[in-house]
Amino acid sequence: MGAEILISLLLGLLDRASQIGALISTARGEGRDITPAELDALMEQDKVAREDLVDAIAKAKAAP
Repeated sequence: MGAEILISLLLGLLDRASQIGALISTARGEGRDITPAELDALMEQDKVAREDLVDAIAKAKAAP
C-alpha cells in the first residue's frame, strides 16, 4: 500500500474522530446524551467508511 493511500486513510480517520468529538461536545453542551438517531447516523457513516477502506485496500493489492 502506497504512502499516499495511507495518508489519505489517516486523514479520513482524523476527520471522522473530529466529527464524533463535535457530536459529543454538542450533546454535552445541550445537557443530553447522544440520541439513538445520532448513533444510527454514526453507524451508517462508519459502514460507508469501512466499505471505502476495503475498496482502497483491494485496489492497493491489485496495483503492480
